[in-house]
Amino acid sequence: MAGLFGGGSRPSAPAPTQAQKNAEIAQKKAEERAEAQESKEMKGAQARRRLRRSGGLRLLFSPARREGPGDLPKGTKLGGGQ
Repeated sequence: MAGLFGGGSRPSAPAPTQAQKNAEIAQKKAEERAEAQESKEMKGAQARRRLRRSGGLRLLFSPARREGPGDLPKGTKLGGGQ
């Protein structure tokens, strides 16, 4: 009759498996990568806008006039060539 008033112990929550841990780690890394990519794209767009404001005729025929991530060819100052 000890069980009527809470004399028994509660079962603990099951421990997460290695697959669940790996999935959580992969999800966190994917979120971090997505945030970094978004930040990089925003900085690139801001740099292009800054160039557009101060570029003048030099910017008229420049590939930096295009708006959007990944539009610049590699090797340009603002392009994806690291």
